[in-house]
Amino acid sequence: MKFHKPVIALASLGLLLGSAYGSASAASGSKSSTKSAAAASIQQTTKKIQAQVDTIQLQKKNPEEIYYVYVNDKKYNPGGFSYRAFTYGLPFNNYQEYVQKAQVLKTPFLQLEQEPGDFQFQTAYLGVYTPQTWSIEGQKLSKQIVEEGKASGKTVFVKKMTDKRWSVTLTYQGSPGSQQAGAILSMIAAPAGTPDPSIEYAPSLAEPEKLVVEGQELTYKTRDALKYKTANSPVINNSQGEQRLEWKDSRTKISYTIIATGGEITKEALVSLAEQIITGQS
Repeated sequence: MKFHKPVIALASLGLLLGSAYGSASAASGSKSSTKSAAAASIQQTTKKIQAQVDTIQLQKKNPEEIYYVYVNDKKYNPGGFSYRAFTYGLPFNNYQEYVQKAQVLKTPFLQLEQEPGDFQFQTAYLGVYTPQTWSIEGQKLSKQIVEEGKASGKTVFVKKMTDKRWSVTLTYQGSPGSQQAGAILSMIAAPAGTPDPSIEYAPSLAEPEKLVVEGQELTYKTRDALKYKTANSPVINNSQGEQRLEWKDSRTKISYTIIATGGEITKEALVSLAEQIITGQS
C-alpha cells in the first residue's frame, strides 16, 4: 500500500537540491546583475552545505551507529521536514562470507540452504536498521529529528544515535541462458514495525492474495494489487511486472519481503523460498 498523505521521510537532499536551485542557476544569465549575484550567493551556500553533508556521509562509521542529518535551509530543504540517515553497512559478493558475518552480528535470519533454481547469488548487504517512516517508531523519530534540527540553530544539524538492530538484503540474478535470464530476485529481512494508525493509505486496485505457509500468514501481491490511486491522482504503478511476497514471522517479529522482477518465476517458486526461510528458523 502507499501513503495517501505526505509523511516525514528519509528524502534525498540531493534531489531536493536539484528541485530547489536548478531553475535559479539556469536563468541567472538572463537576470540583472543583482539577481545574478544573489543566484551566485545561493549556489555558493549550496556547495558549502553539500560539502558538509558529503563529509558526514563519507565519515567512517562503526557498527550500530546512525547519523541523522537535518539541514536548516528553506531552499535546500523545502518544507523543512526532509533529512537523511547515514549508517554503517557491509556489502558481500561471497555468500559464505556473508553468512559468517551475519552470524556474528546476530542479524535477522535470512539464509538459504538451497539456491533458487536458475538464479545465481549476486550480493548480500548488512545494514543498521532505521525505523520505517510509516511506523509509530518512525513517526516519533522523524518528529524528534526535525524538532531538534530546527531548534539547534545550525545550518547542518547532526544527531548521532545507535541501534543494535540489523536489516539484511540478499540479491540473486537470473542465470544467463536460463528462463530467468534478466530477472532479479531480492529478499529482505528487518525488524517489523507497528503501523501508525494516523497515516492514511491509498487503496490498491485489487486485494492481495492471502496465503498460509508453515503456520505463517503471507500476502502475495502482483499486477493490480501493486497499483494504487488517490482521489486527486491517476492510477500510479511503479511496479510493472513485479511480484511481492510479504509476511511478519509471528515468532520472531521479523518482517520478510521477497521481490521478483522479470524472468518467468512463479508464485509457487516464491512460496517455496518463503517456506525455506520459515522452516530454517525452527
